[in-house]
Amino acid sequence: MTRKELMQMMPANGDDLSAAERIVEIGYPAVTPVVRDMVNWMRLAESPVADTFAAFFGRLGLSAVDAICKGLMRDNSCVRHRILTQILPQWSPDAVRKLTNTLTMIATQPDAYDNDILSMEVLARHRLADLEWLGQWLTFKKEQWAVRNDLLVRAEEILKNVQ
Repeated sequence: MTRKELMQMMPANGDDLSAAERIVEIGYPAVTPVVRDMVNWMRLAESPVADTFAAFFGRLGLSAVDAICKGLMRDNSCVRHRILTQILPQWSPDAVRKLTNTLTMIATQPDAYDNDILSMEVLARHRLADLEWLGQWLTFKKEQWAVRNDLLVRAEEILKNVQ
């Protein structure tokens, strides 16, 4: 099938589960022209379409490494979170190993979904990074957490006094 034909079959919205299932049923490699679009759908936080595509990539494993690597490189924390929590746990160590450089980069970049810490877990679980290096980053992140907590307490006090 062509990209144009596949795009016409893609979901209309995040709740269009039947369209997502039809795309998944076509299977890999036939869906290759729309794989990046499928990854893009995973940006939706609560969506059966996103869940369906995540499950598909989880089963796909090694064949999805390039697409998932590109998804991890995006600035979308929700896509990263879905990949780290729903896709990579299903993958073999060999497939995860191919993402080492990207996971290492994410481990150094905090975000609202704690993807940095999730990346550290994946790296440690699969022994893909130097454990001492990971430990140093963990110590740094804990120190920053304490500073952030102090800021939260201070903001909370200001809000109480303003009301």
